[in-house]
This record gives sequence, C-alpha cells and structure tokens, in this order.
Amino acid sequence: MKLKRKIIEIDEKKCTGCGLCTTACAEGAIELRDGKARLVSEVYCDGLGACLGECPEGALTVIERESHEFDRRPWKNILSSRIRK
Repeated sequence: MKLKRKIIEIDEKKCTGCGLCTTACAEGAIELRDGKARLVSEVYCDGLGACLGECPEGALTVIERESHEFDRRPWKNILSSRIRK
C-alpha cells in the first residue's frame, strides 16, 4: 500500500560521488552506483534525513511523495552485519 511520506531525493547533477551520504544512512537506502549516490529502494529510506548534513554539495533533500511504507527488515540485517565486523 502506498502512502504519502517523507523520502530522500538525490540531485544527480550536484552529486560528486564522495559517498559520505552512504555511511550516514544507517538504513542502507543509499549506495554508490556508477560514481553517483543512488536511492537503492524507497522502502529502505526512513525519511528522517540523517544523510542530509553529510553531503558537501547539497545534493540531498527530503521531499514528501507517495511511496510504500518504510521497511525496517533490511535495516536490521544491515545493522547486524555492521555489528559482526
């Protein structure tokens, strides 16, 4: 079911591919692909914007749009894999 919620939007023109947003995103919603930050899946993004302050280029914004609900399950897998390291 889709609902209106906050989600990250990445401006590809501003993104330099530094990767700072990927480490700031605890949910694993952002990855570097082809030298640019990409939203892996909208369901991984919690919309809180922890990544915003890490982008030196201002390529990230929080917008409100229709999306599927935030799914905590991938986040739990990412968190447990970080703890094991």
